[in-house]
Amino acid sequence: MEEARACAHGGSAWQHGHVIRLDAKHYHTLTFSPDEPVLAMILDQDARRFVVGVTAAFAGPDVMLEGVRLELSTWSTLRLQEHVQDRGCVTVEYLHDELAEICDFEMHDGEIRVSGFLRQAHGYVDLILQNPKMAVEYVAQREVRSREHKP
Repeated sequence: MEEARACAHGGSAWQHGHVIRLDAKHYHTLTFSPDEPVLAMILDQDARRFVVGVTAAFAGPDVMLEGVRLELSTWSTLRLQEHVQDRGCVTVEYLHDELAEICDFEMHDGEIRVSGFLRQAHGYVDLILQNPKMAVEYVAQREVRSREHKP
């Protein structure tokens, strides 16, 4: 777990050259599965930095990236929405907890939406970032049969 926290903070094995940076041309193929938990997360709204470490993500239908670090930074705007029973989506100022998993990841016209369940607060949230800078790093990749993962 310490290794996972270090990867979210940008340290440990990530600084020893054991990581691969995903080429930006593949960003549009990136998907996450709720079966792959979030290991650590940082959301620093003042510094405009969101970093999340997950066990795995997918680049297309048949490539699994293992030990993934996603960083979104220097966004122009950030909107946090919490899904509240009987009230729909409510805009909130901050998250009550870190994400437990990423259920949805969408990129459209300069906007990135990351959605998932909170670890302890038992809620579903959307982080909607306008024009963020994006970086994806991972430790290893392997091919999977496309029927193993449906993006």
